[in-house]
Amino acid sequence: MIYTITLNPALDKQLTVADIRFNDVLIAEKVQLDFGGKGFNVSRMLKELNQTSKAVGLLGGHTGKTIAEGLIAQGIEVVSIPVSGETRTNVSIVTPGGSKHIKVNEKGPTVREDELQQIYQYIAEHAAVGTLWVLAGSIPPGVDCSAYRQMSQKIQELGGDVVLDTSGEALREGIKVKPKLVKPNLFELSQLTGREITDLQEVLDNPAIASSVGAEFVAISAGDKGALLTDGEKIALCLPPEIQEANPVGAGDAMVAGLSFALYHGYDLEQALMLGVACGTASALQSGTKMPAWDLVEEIRQQVRIL
Repeated sequence: MIYTITLNPALDKQLTVADIRFNDVLIAEKVQLDFGGKGFNVSRMLKELNQTSKAVGLLGGHTGKTIAEGLIAQGIEVVSIPVSGETRTNVSIVTPGGSKHIKVNEKGPTVREDELQQIYQYIAEHAAVGTLWVLAGSIPPGVDCSAYRQMSQKIQELGGDVVLDTSGEALREGIKVKPKLVKPNLFELSQLTGREITDLQEVLDNPAIASSVGAEFVAISAGDKGALLTDGEKIALCLPPEIQEANPVGAGDAMVAGLSFALYHGYDLEQALMLGVACGTASALQSGTKMPAWDLVEEIRQQVRIL
């Protein structure tokens, strides 16, 4: 079983406007709501890949209820852990075709220790050999940045594997226990290694850069410039097809879902990366944070080039 954990979920609202202008009143031509947060996005992409997952999240108030009901309506099994605060709403403002966008995220509600402990209890009851846990997204107010590290330790002690997709200090802490997979972008990789890395070629020329991150598999994404995946010995590199983006928000989550699915099912390095890149690329073609259907993912996958 694949589990996703979302500590700071969000209702994603996308407003499409004719043009983005400051100091003016803009009229939304279209409004789209998606039930998000990085872990929930991974579960939604896994659903399109016909992979069952359990989406575990801290949800509160009317917004939290709306998210849970929306995910359930999509056929996703939701494990809703209640919090006293109101789950956040994130807003994207985009122009038609996605040529311009602004995204504003709320911080999210403050989470109490007793609320967080319910996540640890769920992990203790369900982590086992053969389970894969995707820990994804930002750390909400009130939660220590070591939370993902502690969760990963417990999952690993019980025989499960961890995919970690976060940033900043939470990522620094999380890689201390060597998760199965992490997916930093070039900026995050620079932060982790203490050296400025501007393109994938630098990693190809010095594979020790990726190995030093501290995970069994390291995927590094560079948008339309490609992505690589390494297990510390071999490196796969691929390039996505050229597309006209509708909204890049959520593409990274889709890529994590594709990689998680591939590793869970034992794909080799190149096939895993191709699927991950196809999911991310297909997602960028969608409005809002909608996840692409399998047919589109497969169409894109056949256009991904291994370099």
